[in-house]
Amino acid sequence: MQGAHDWAKNLNRTFEGHGYYRSQVDPQIRSRVTKNELTLTSTWTNDVLGASLTLEGKTLAKEQLRSSYEIKDIGEAKLILGMKISQSKNGDVVISQRAYAK
Repeated sequence: MQGAHDWAKNLNRTFEGHGYYRSQVDPQIRSRVTKNELTLTSTWTNDVLGASLTLEGKTLAKEQLRSSYEIKDIGEAKLILGMKISQSKNGDVVISQRAYAK
């Protein structure tokens, strides 16, 4: 139990050090705005799902986490919590529960 508590505190300090703020509604959701670039993250134990407005923001977020932890990038998210995630060529993101309903 103590290990999980220590991990959560360590992870929070790391995100705060990179300029993120915790959501008051869900402490596992963090966000930051730098130079009009919005970046969001969602953490479940040691899995982090993130989104950013630009490729540069995405790359910066990954580099910063990589500077603090050994990370494994598994690519674009396609499914989360039973919801299918897809992105069109123009950048629109679509979330569907069709994958969950099957």
